Formats: sequence, structure tokens, C-alpha cells
Amino acid sequence: MGLRKRLALGLLGLALSTAAAAAAVDGLYEAIVPGDGTEAGRAAAATEALRQVIVRVTGRGAAATEPALASVYAAAPRFAQTYRAVASGLVAVGFDAAALDAALLSAGQRVWPRERPLTLVLLVSERPGAQASLTGAADPDLRREVEKAAQLRGLPLGWANGLDSATQQARMADALAGRLEPLRALARDVGADGVLVGRTGASGIAWSFVGPAGSGTLAGSATEAVDTLADRYGAQFATEDRSAGRLTIVIRAVRDLSGYAAATQALGSLDTVSDVALEEAAGETLRFQVSFTGDPEALRQAAAQAPRLAPDEDAPADGALHFVLRP
Repeated sequence: MGLRKRLALGLLGLALSTAAAAAAVDGLYEAIVPGDGTEAGRAAAATEALRQVIVRVTGRGAAATEPALASVYAAAPRFAQTYRAVASGLVAVGFDAAALDAALLSAGQRVWPRERPLTLVLLVSERPGAQASLTGAADPDLRREVEKAAQLRGLPLGWANGLDSATQQARMADALAGRLEPLRALARDVGADGVLVGRTGASGIAWSFVGPAGSGTLAGSATEAVDTLADRYGAQFATEDRSAGRLTIVIRAVRDLSGYAAATQALGSLDTVSDVALEEAAGETLRFQVSFTGDPEALRQAAAQAPRLAPDEDAPADGALHFVLRP
């Protein structure tokens, strides 16, 4: 097998692993609330369910009581498409995604696409005699609260299952000491974009996070921590333009696998990009297909500001975006 062929296969494998970081969230436009099959019961259920859905879709916890959305909430039954009885006294209400998005954008809201950052959650306890674990095994109630809050906000989560003993001990020490960079490296290793750490002590839970939406700390419940992180993500990734598209991006001067990783990371880090797929590797030139939301010109400008990408002034006018990888 020639060098070019082996390089292309190696790059393709890395592309597949890199693309796994963003997670597509299903069920954004459906919520389960108390309700029954009567006309009045359906109307009330639609309104309550719509509050959950709008919070999830806009990425803003405050949207549930936003005065500017009063007319949207008043029209909840009009947006509702399906009602499913899921348990005694509970109903799942599904909404028309396109119509709801249009109404939200008309009301001046931003909409968070279903491709969302995957967050690795690590839970450790500082209590004497607590079970040593990063996965919440020491406090299953806390883990369930984290998962429930994340489901309500449409925030995809991952857990550090299957770590070898030495790695788990080292990362637990980092978590207890508040060292976030090694934990972020662990998140990358398992295909996540960021990390949320909860440290349980005698006085409560201390939370810290780092990732695409920056870093921060807070003290409070698991629900408060997830809500804070979801609000941060929503503020960064929600957009006023839901138009989606695909664009070809060509990058020259990619001489090895580390250069490929740098090029892929530069494209994947752009806010509106949801997927980066390698289409062709030819010599030192890579051709990518990039899925994104919003304006192609805004994507071009954002890519041109990436530290490792420089506009390729010698490129042909073929409809693709062309860059040169900086050393």
C-alpha cells in the first residue's frame, strides 16, 4: 500500500473519531407533563410542555417566563402536533419544529441546533469513607438528578466508564484538587467536548466546568449546575439563522497526521460547524465537507480568524473555501 493511500486511511480514521465529539440530540420538540385526553387538559398540557421545549430549544432557562414569548405560549395548542399517553396522568406533547422555530425567531429568540457539545460528567466525594468513583456510583441519586436535568435541557452527557484503575485514581486526584486541564484532556480522549465536575463535601456540592463555553464554578444542586452550563452553551451556540448547508473547504500544507489533526480541530471549533468529514487527501492538500448553520460568509470569516488557518491567495475560484495551514 502506497504512502498516500496509507495516509488517507489514517486520516479517515482520525476524522471519524474527531466527529464523534458533537452529539445530535433527539426529542428536543417533545416534553412529558401532567395531562389528560380532554380538550381543556390538552390545552393546559400543551402550554406546560411548550415551556420545557422552548427552554431546551433556545438554550435559555429564562425563556420559560419570557414576556416577549407570551403570544407564543398562548398559541401552544396550535404548535402541538401529537399527544401520547405515557403513564397514568402523564402525556407526551410533540410540537411542529419548523413552525415553532419560525415563531421563536420572529419573537427575537435564538435557536440552538440539535448538534450539541458532549459533556463528560465526573462526580467525586470528599466525604470520609465514600466510595471511590468518577461515575456517580457513590451517589446514584446525584447521578440521576444530573441526568434528569440534562434531559430537560437537551444537554448530551457522557460518563467515564471503563477507565483502568491507575487512570481513575489519577483523575480522581485531579478532580478533588480542582485541576481541570487533565480532566479536559480525559474528556477529549473519550470523545467529549467539555467536562463538568461535582465534588460532594460536608457543606454541599462544589461544581466546576471547562469546555467550549469557557470555564466556571458554582455551589448548588445538580439541577443548578446543569442549568448554568446549558445556559452558557445556549448563549454561545444558539443562532438567529437556522438555514443549514454544506460547504467544501480545502486546506493546503498539511504534511502529516499532526497537521491533519490541527486542520480538523480548527474547522470543528468554529461555532456554526456541526460536522467535519474528510472527502479527499491528495499530497499535502485535504478536501473537507463541512456541515454548518447560518451564513456561509460568516463561516468564511470565522475560519479566516482561526490561528492555524490562513486564506489561500493562490486558490482557484471553484466555490470552495481555500486555506493554508500555518505551522
